[in-house]
Amino acid sequence: MDCKEFQRMIPGFLDDELDVRALEIFLGHIESCKSCKEELTIQFLVETGTQSLEDGTNFNLSHELELVMNRAYQRLGTRKRLIKTAFFLQVLVVIEIVVAIALAFIL
Repeated sequence: MDCKEFQRMIPGFLDDELDVRALEIFLGHIESCKSCKEELTIQFLVETGTQSLEDGTNFNLSHELELVMNRAYQRLGTRKRLIKTAFFLQVLVVIEIVVAIALAFIL
């Protein structure tokens, strides 16, 4: 993927619409690419900062963006744990089915 593709992902990131894999790739790229990080900052400012200005609330761009990034990392970790748990449960179901079929043939 090139930077243009990552920059097109920014609205999806800000709206929490990226799937686990896309979020993981996006966060990795944003952390290592100054240009894309700047574009994320600009889009975040436009989306969130203008709303804060309209509301008349204080807005610390770097702090607010840092909170968004931290929440994204937390969501990524949670989603990964849920996927692992779902996989583990699927394996257990398959094992139970195999055992049930084996027992049916034995009995």
